[in-house]
Amino acid sequence: MEGLASGVTGLIVGAVLGLLASVLFEDLLKGQLQRVGSFARRLRARGPLPVSSEEFRLGPLHTPLVIVEGDGEQVINEQSVRLVVDPVDVRVPDEMAPWVEEIRAAEESKKAQGLPHFWNGPNYAVTSLTVSRTMIDESPEICLHLAHGDYFTFLAGQQLDRPFADGSTPRSRYLTPNDPRAAPAFMCCSFGTNVAVVTSDNLLVVQQRAQQVGSQPGTWSSSANEALSRQLDSRGRTAPDLYDVMRRGIAEELSIEKSEYHLEMLAVVIDAERQQWGALFVAFLHELTAEDVLQRRSRGVPDKWEHDQVEFVRFEIEPVVRHLLRADRREHWSSVGPPLFYLSLVRRYGRSTVERRTARILRSLS
Repeated sequence: MEGLASGVTGLIVGAVLGLLASVLFEDLLKGQLQRVGSFARRLRARGPLPVSSEEFRLGPLHTPLVIVEGDGEQVINEQSVRLVVDPVDVRVPDEMAPWVEEIRAAEESKKAQGLPHFWNGPNYAVTSLTVSRTMIDESPEICLHLAHGDYFTFLAGQQLDRPFADGSTPRSRYLTPNDPRAAPAFMCCSFGTNVAVVTSDNLLVVQQRAQQVGSQPGTWSSSANEALSRQLDSRGRTAPDLYDVMRRGIAEELSIEKSEYHLEMLAVVIDAERQQWGALFVAFLHELTAEDVLQRRSRGVPDKWEHDQVEFVRFEIEPVVRHLLRADRREHWSSVGPPLFYLSLVRRYGRSTVERRTARILRSLS
């Protein structure tokens, strides 16, 4: 009997141990399968490796603007911006010189017929940019080196895909895809300032560029913009001031004086598709509301012809980001509009908050 009892006990103990082992093994196996499944799902979700690009992207929205310096959080102060002018004229290659003369003849013909035309205003060509940091708080300092350019040279340089006799083009011969800063000066005869204006009742001013402007006509863009001009922005022998260029643009396009807002420079940028340099600003109006802005515009502004429409967007993260991502608007932004408005949000609400809420919006749209 004793042997029988011990045998039964052994069977029971063995069965229990076997059950425990199977449960433990099953749990271990389940855990391994779950981990493998989770890894496989992550691999499927990742898809192909992303293509490296410095151009601005916001989910499905892409513009060819490269932010060279600036992140929206740190302002590039007026005292930290220096422009150095080398008073020599940039020269186009011999093969492109006839293009400039073609443009000159075409615009003079339009003028003689009383048609809309461009005039060859003296401007600046960007030769290089130097970026450094202050010793105390590491805030950005920039030095922009300029030479003398003109508008017809700029228009000739915009024919980036026009073939030379050997079949090459200005784009293939002179532009480096990975570094738009390396382009020769005659390809950089343009520097534009753009601003996001936020009214005192917290509305963002968005304008549509007119069809007759020379660059990106018909697109929705910044609140105001102004090109750097040798004739208007050089005071005697002194170099121009980018903040003053932007103030001139705000006055000419919105009839708002510099005492009526606080202006901050957010970034230096390059449109890599058109090889156009620029600076991005945000202006916070002290007292003027959106209705005040509309009324001023209705009473006449010098450069009202440069824009066809104006609209207002609540200057909060979700309304602005969703406005940028509207399906009917994504392909109709200028290269500068979305990056400018996004950095302006960062300036007001902070990068981490803007990035986090933007990620949530992008997930909801996918």
